[in-house]
Amino acid sequence: MESTATNPPAAQRRAFHDLLRQRDFGLLLAGQLLSQVGDQCTFIAAVILITGLSASPLAVFVPAVAIAVPQVLFGLVGGVIADRWNRKWVMVGSDLVRGLIVLSILLVRSSGQLWILYLAAAALAVVGTFFYPARNATIPNIVPDSLLLAANGLIQGSYIIALTLGPTLAGVIVDLWGLESAILFDSATFLMSAVTILFIRIPPLRNSAPSQGQQASMWQDMKAGLDFMRRSRLLRRVLYVTAAATLGLGAVIVLAIPHLRTRLEAGGIEYGAAMSMLGIGSVLGGALVTRLSRRFSTSTVVGAMLVAAGAAIVAFAYASTFLIVLASVTVLGMCIIIARGALCTITQSLSPDEVRGRVQAAVNLIMQAGTALAQGLSALLGHFVGVQTIFVGAGVVTTAVGLMAAYGLRGVAAAARPADEA
Repeated sequence: MESTATNPPAAQRRAFHDLLRQRDFGLLLAGQLLSQVGDQCTFIAAVILITGLSASPLAVFVPAVAIAVPQVLFGLVGGVIADRWNRKWVMVGSDLVRGLIVLSILLVRSSGQLWILYLAAAALAVVGTFFYPARNATIPNIVPDSLLLAANGLIQGSYIIALTLGPTLAGVIVDLWGLESAILFDSATFLMSAVTILFIRIPPLRNSAPSQGQQASMWQDMKAGLDFMRRSRLLRRVLYVTAAATLGLGAVIVLAIPHLRTRLEAGGIEYGAAMSMLGIGSVLGGALVTRLSRRFSTSTVVGAMLVAAGAAIVAFAYASTFLIVLASVTVLGMCIIIARGALCTITQSLSPDEVRGRVQAAVNLIMQAGTALAQGLSALLGHFVGVQTIFVGAGVVTTAVGLMAAYGLRGVAAAARPADEA
């Protein structure tokens, strides 16, 4: 059986605890979790603000477009920047700029000023395209190879944890202190994230900072990154699987509330409990990902987790009791985090440091576009064929992708980590 590491069993059991003791990664994780919780607070505050000022459905649709379009237009540019400039300062600068952008939402007082919120959403998305490739490209530089998979699992899981904690915290803040307080809190979390990153020790890039004569080569750098991904057959397979793996979770997040209301007559409390279990599942996934990777091949881990995630989505669709709902979303959170963590680790391992930012930008673009596509199609098709049918379809697709991953990603461990030694 293919193995991804040679550590003894005792070291395997200690891997998760060793990772949490990694100073630099601990700072990054803490800053990310705090910042992402703050993002959820602003999201909830923005939705309340929009719906309170305008009754038009387009008022909610426009911010979604404002967030999606910049990621498509600038996503790959962020990867070039991450490979040309000091990644620590790219992340710090991005956090500080986003903290200021969020404050502009405080200026919105009437429906005629909603354009400020839309512009802020677009600006946040643009700056995020610089931050995330730099962050993901940095992770292999601050954790040992043996802990890279666990690190990616925790980073991936931090988003879902924030997705479960953020809305609850936002509700408390808004009820007690108003919408402005939620926005101020998010701005402060960006500042705190920037501070934690300042204390991270990140090795310098192999690439030197670009001179004035190199500025015109931005397009050439982007093309070089795309050519690198095109030439790597295994990397292309991983990107395809990554895109498909976003479908199931996107459908669940968008359609969970109407499904629970229709099938089980559940309300906001039940939905909140389900999202909390999704977060718990993601924590379990982050804790288990390294142990699974020691026992099974990477292709087996990714394939099995996606198959199990597909089964969990179908179980969610046909759940006759709320207990089954809680169990299915827990399994879904665990499986998605393990699969995404493994896929992210593969892309990092197959990319040399000097091109890793561009590869991670492509991964982020694929995940964002895939999630947006899944949410849009689910909402649209759910109106015509029913929510339960959409869930079953998402489960079947996720299972099929898992089976393809188990076959198509065979040999990935042997191909991993060629980059920095080439």
